[in-house]
Amino acid sequence: MVNAPTRYAEALLTGMLGTFGLDVEYVRAEKDSLFYRDDAGAEVPVLDLLGGWGSLMLGHNHPEIVAHAKELLDSGRPVHSQHSAHPIADQVGGVLNGILGRELPGAEPYSVIFANSGAEAVEAAVKHCEFDRALRMKSLFEEIEWNASVALTAVGEGTAELPDDTSLLPGDAPAPTSAEEFGALLGAVAAHNIAQAGTAPVFFALERAFHGKLVGSTQFTYNPLFRAAFASLGPAVRFVPPNDAAAFEKAASEQQVTVLDVQVVDGRVTLVERDFPVVAGLIVEPIQGEGGINELTAEYAARIREICDAIACPIVIDEIQSGMGRTGKFFASAHIGLVGDYFLLGKSLGGGIGKTSAMLVRQSRYRPEFELVHSSTFAKDGFTTAIALRTLELLEAEDGAAYDRATERGERIIGMLRELAEKYSDVVADVRGKGLLIGLEFADQSQASSPVIRERALAGLLVFQLGSYLHLAHRIRTGPTASVPNMLRIEPSIYISDEEIERLRTGLTQVCEILRNQDALPLVHPLTGAGKLPRAECKDFRPETGEKTGSAEPAERKAGIVSYPLTPEMLREFDPSLADLEDDRLIAYIRRSELLKDLPASTPVRFDSPQGTSVDLTVYPLLVTPQQLREYQVSGQTFLIGADLDRRVRAAKADGCDTVGIGFGLGGVSGHGSALRVPGVKLTAGSALAVGSALISAHAAGIERFGGVHDLTVAVVGAGGRVGSTLAAMTAAEVTKVILVGSGREGSAERLRATELRIYQESWEQIAAGGDLLGIPKALAAESLIAGWLADGRSGDEPSGDAIAAYLDEAYDINPFVTATDDLLSVQNAQTVFTAHSSPVPVLGEKYLAEGAIVCDLSFFGPGAESAAATSRSDLRYIRGGVLSVANQGILPRGVSASLGVGELLAGEAEVVTLALSGSSGSMGDGPITGEQVHAIVELATQHGFETIPT
Repeated sequence: MVNAPTRYAEALLTGMLGTFGLDVEYVRAEKDSLFYRDDAGAEVPVLDLLGGWGSLMLGHNHPEIVAHAKELLDSGRPVHSQHSAHPIADQVGGVLNGILGRELPGAEPYSVIFANSGAEAVEAAVKHCEFDRALRMKSLFEEIEWNASVALTAVGEGTAELPDDTSLLPGDAPAPTSAEEFGALLGAVAAHNIAQAGTAPVFFALERAFHGKLVGSTQFTYNPLFRAAFASLGPAVRFVPPNDAAAFEKAASEQQVTVLDVQVVDGRVTLVERDFPVVAGLIVEPIQGEGGINELTAEYAARIREICDAIACPIVIDEIQSGMGRTGKFFASAHIGLVGDYFLLGKSLGGGIGKTSAMLVRQSRYRPEFELVHSSTFAKDGFTTAIALRTLELLEAEDGAAYDRATERGERIIGMLRELAEKYSDVVADVRGKGLLIGLEFADQSQASSPVIRERALAGLLVFQLGSYLHLAHRIRTGPTASVPNMLRIEPSIYISDEEIERLRTGLTQVCEILRNQDALPLVHPLTGAGKLPRAECKDFRPETGEKTGSAEPAERKAGIVSYPLTPEMLREFDPSLADLEDDRLIAYIRRSELLKDLPASTPVRFDSPQGTSVDLTVYPLLVTPQQLREYQVSGQTFLIGADLDRRVRAAKADGCDTVGIGFGLGGVSGHGSALRVPGVKLTAGSALAVGSALISAHAAGIERFGGVHDLTVAVVGAGGRVGSTLAAMTAAEVTKVILVGSGREGSAERLRATELRIYQESWEQIAAGGDLLGIPKALAAESLIAGWLADGRSGDEPSGDAIAAYLDEAYDINPFVTATDDLLSVQNAQTVFTAHSSPVPVLGEKYLAEGAIVCDLSFFGPGAESAAATSRSDLRYIRGGVLSVANQGILPRGVSASLGVGELLAGEAEVVTLALSGSSGSMGDGPITGEQVHAIVELATQHGFETIPT
């Protein structure tokens, strides 16, 4: 928000959390509860089912771990004593090895390398895999070198015959006939091997995997959102589908590389192929947490173990989230009998207090010299290893009672969730999990009838919105998964109670009711700052069966309109479930959504032209109020608007739109489209047709009310803007006096002066062109300056506005033709008033309008903005300027303009449709609007079936 406090620590993330009301400062925690203080200072408990992203197997602030931590600190035990003995770290390794031997019988001992986080444990494992591969490669080449030496000696001594088959060498290498030729052959073998040695290593990971966000670990995280920008920085990783051993086997075989060796076999030197270690490792999660709580099968585990043993590929088992007993066994891989070459632990290893992780390496693969090339200042410190040891002791106590409780609590939660899934089968897609690693997947809502729900689903943020509701309405904290946007993740501690599980059931039941009925009110209401819900029960807002959702066949062309900003009326129309919220509540919601402005694109509306062409028009709305738009402009942050427009225009282009309109007065902050750089898209601010239709309506009303327009005085409120300037210049060609009214803001006088000079310049052009004259050009032609120019043959396109202005300033105390002012009282002198301002609130009152005046309203924030003042007096004639009718057409989707009727269309949107129907090339946004453009677009619109609404 424009007036939001400055944040320095992860400001964007905190702002995003604020969008969903999740930017809460917690002040205390215990077991599965977090506490924050309300406005009165009282503690408010929240059921925490996010569990530190799985780091709280024993809950928040376990009393025995806290007491042990205090004891450690009070005793003065050193935390940092690098390069010394660490017996407690050895004890941790001993306990872990004991657990491995129990859960995976026959597993050999594992050495331990400590780290600070799960992602760092992944990095350490990747480094060790590559370190091991490099040493194996070195050993292989040393062996080949030795074999070559043995073969060369044997050939020289005559104890071995020369090779007679050289087909394994690339190219046409002849069989050697002498010791010298054999030496050359060995050189060719060495060159071939050196070339093969340049093959980069390849790692394998599973689709949907998550292994961290550091430079190396992010390469193993499947979601491209986290990985794509950094792909060039880390190791090459190839992803294969989980539980498809054949796919992994095939992919691994495609990476096979061989080098050549020479061996003496039965008295002859022979060329043989040796496998070169290219595949550096396969990393798997036995249960993918961030990937959507997906389990590997025992069959898959057995097969990949066979494949990896055959190709000497180490298996790295990432138990950072699934380990520490969360699934009912200490290692989730024990459920499927998968023995890894590496095991990675983290999260709950620190007991909810320490920040530690561990990489375990099978000793037959462990490279002790790795300890000389890998270290970490904070790993294996005296404090966290002692906390990890106490955590393991608590988990192992009473014959592993903690694991049994994880199993029992998990079964109870999963059973409850499956009952919900059965009752709400249209809403819940799946329930997955083991122990206390659980996921509830909702059905896809990307086609939801509620635009609010649909927008969050399309943005991949549905679970954030549902989590927001659970937090604010039920005081339950849940989380998303990284790769399944419709999944709610549930990871409590082993201490979650029956009462808390039932509390979760209540909250999720309401979520299911909301989604089933497509009622966005309960989701939005907690974000409005309001107290009590306007209505207690969910209402059914699902579309009726058979409701038309769009044309069966696509039109020949597609066009889009960026609709921004939004009013409360339009938001209610956009999503009828919000109808019970008052204006201030809706505005509060819109403001909270500052960082998530995009609303879903509307269902396309078909427009068929009498000329035989058709176009589908799609609206791309943004959730911003007129007041916010004004704040951007006043604070000089219009670049934010430009970013919004650019993003939405690109979205329209991606949907196939080649013509896009920028509506509701946004042209002024984007150069009327010229500041946007989206190739292949014709842009228009929709202003030319708005001007043309307004002039036609006002002209007809002037004839009807005053018998003509030539003797009238016309006021243009907002005359410094692009639309107002064009209205003033074109009106001046018909009327005797024009009053230009500005905003009074900085630069207003300069903008009004520019419009005044434009009137004089265009008047001179008409005078110089000859022919019949009306209005101000006719009056100016009688002035001595103009008469002299005509006598001298001065060109009509010669710059003349400044000279005419200077002449009039000297010749008249009060300009008889044009008045430029910021004083709204001057409007009292006009018989016809055009409003073309960008104020988010009405500016005209009854006192500003002359008796019997005509008011043609083109205010940027929708037709009807100035209607209150105009309709309060029966003597006034009010015209909704810039509104056209189109016969036998559907209306635009709800939420585009709350004041439009059936068969009506804003001129800006009609201009977009007209340009698309006519196949017009080029954009209508650059520079000032010319009279030629206005006349041309009016004629085109008429040809394609649009008409000015009769006054």
